[in-house]
Amino acid sequence: MIAVISDSHIPDRTDSIPEEFQLKMKDADKVVHCGDFESEKVYRRLSQNYGLIGVKGNCDYFDIESSQKFTWKQVDFGVYHGAGIHPRGHHPTLAKTARQLGVDVLLHGHTHQQEIAEHDGKILLNPGSCTGVGGGSSKTKDPSMMKIKVRDRKLEVEVVNKDRESGDIYTSSEKILNIDSISDKE
Repeated sequence: MIAVISDSHIPDRTDSIPEEFQLKMKDADKVVHCGDFESEKVYRRLSQNYGLIGVKGNCDYFDIESSQKFTWKQVDFGVYHGAGIHPRGHHPTLAKTARQLGVDVLLHGHTHQQEIAEHDGKILLNPGSCTGVGGGSSKTKDPSMMKIKVRDRKLEVEVVNKDRESGDIYTSSEKILNIDSISDKE
């Protein structure tokens, strides 16, 4: 399972990633952070604890790659924050980035809004903010992350949230995406 988080903004906007998300990250085979750690110390700690694949966000002022690629169970993933894309989260530009990286799936952040989308034969996944902090035009929300399972070039994507008021964990979205049928649409 791949655990995907983004836009933690620690320590400037909040103190920590919810403990429940950290437990899910410990259970993951891979952990991805789509940028805006805000602190190199947080990046290093996550890298040390989880063998992190992470990228630079617009609030990261330390040395880190702006994009990454990896293959998991015969599916090619790209990781890119999404800063500099106007309007924020613009699907055609994100799909173009996925093509430039040569990947099936682009994991991205920046908007602080969770999303499961397909565009021009590419899958675009945004886990939202793992701490629920606002950013840009996005207001404070429930913290969220994604869990992705890959089987036979099919993605099972689950968006996991923590209710800000009650502390309850809930799933807001689940979707199964077939890589081959989506990429055939190109």
